[in-house]
Amino acid sequence: MACLAVIDVETTGLNPYKNDRIVELAALIIRPDGKILREFVTLVNPERDIGSTRIHGLCSRDVLTAPRFGEITGALIEILDGCVAIAGHNIRFDHSFLTVEFERLGYAFPDSPTLCTMQLIGGGSLSCACSDYGIVRDGEVHAAWHDARATAQLLAAILKDAPQLASKISSFSPIAWPKITKSDAKLLTRDESRRREAEPPTYLRKLLARLQHEIPPNNDSSSLLAYTALLDRILEDRQVSEEEGNDLVELAKRWAMTCDQIEMANSDYLLRLGIAALTDGDVTESERRDLQLVASLLGIDSRNIDEILKMAEKKLKDVPPPIAATMAFGNDQLVGKHVCFTGECQCLLSGKTITREMASELATNHGMLVAESVTKKLDILVVSDPFTQSGKAKKARRYGIRIMHEPVFWRALGLKVG
Repeated sequence: MACLAVIDVETTGLNPYKNDRIVELAALIIRPDGKILREFVTLVNPERDIGSTRIHGLCSRDVLTAPRFGEITGALIEILDGCVAIAGHNIRFDHSFLTVEFERLGYAFPDSPTLCTMQLIGGGSLSCACSDYGIVRDGEVHAAWHDARATAQLLAAILKDAPQLASKISSFSPIAWPKITKSDAKLLTRDESRRREAEPPTYLRKLLARLQHEIPPNNDSSSLLAYTALLDRILEDRQVSEEEGNDLVELAKRWAMTCDQIEMANSDYLLRLGIAALTDGDVTESERRDLQLVASLLGIDSRNIDEILKMAEKKLKDVPPPIAATMAFGNDQLVGKHVCFTGECQCLLSGKTITREMASELATNHGMLVAESVTKKLDILVVSDPFTQSGKAKKARRYGIRIMHEPVFWRALGLKVG
């Protein structure tokens, strides 16, 4: 019986001809009756900015260690071998991206019959089509594997009511794929990527492994203060590079800090962020996401955020507001600094998403100079995604320019964002 390849891609944007790339790809090999024979799903490192997180639900951190498209092509073709047609919901979109990705590698995507469930039912979204056919969707919308699975069920339902089309498909010849050697790159799913993210970060595991539990603690509070100040600077871009992690390990050892002191300092740092979020009596969604991100970077279970906020609330009741404000990180002096923005802003101000124009105006109103590009004269690059692979971010890291995560930047300007 002929088999079909149901394909779905998630992408950085809508136009593959303007450098948008695939960030997730799923292919289900099915019989016309819908039985799944083989499946393939992986995140893909697009080697550029991740695009609109609101659509595909991915951030740059999710795809940072994912294979590149050229590293999965051989494995993909191996799965697709023997298929007689490619199917999808609005298959022209997926087909265009695959064609361009193949061209980047120097290969032609083969001519092949395509089946578009959107066209076969006369238009409409995948969710609406599934609802019309009584198909219950599970999992995330705009997650490639779940979308491909829903499309496969929809296609089987359509073919059941279209015997002539099913008969025509049975006469198709297998698609002639180019010969591409399979690499040893490992595929990476969303679930696996997020499981890795939930593990204590590498630098922290290394730090706690190298410190001696049995050495007498250094009771000099200056060591804790110095370590906390170092964390504050390292974490303002909301990631810890290998070099920064190694610096923390070396300095903590030189300052004779114990594991218990490191864990206490990390918890205290997160508590202070909680105090910062609660100083005005309200924790915005942006602040909660930021707390969860910092918790993961410090090896603290992000499920404990509510407990941290309760502790922060109690702390605020026990100390006068001026002291609490000091504990909650003072505003950085950014007047006169050159700043540049990269990526689509994720924060809200007065209930409205901060646009690039608004961001520039806010920075200018606070005495900063806004730059459109990254040069060696730039002081700060503001990133909406800490793990962005945008050209600006790559250049800033190469030049050693200070990088700040968007919520951190707005806090430094004294703005309450959501």
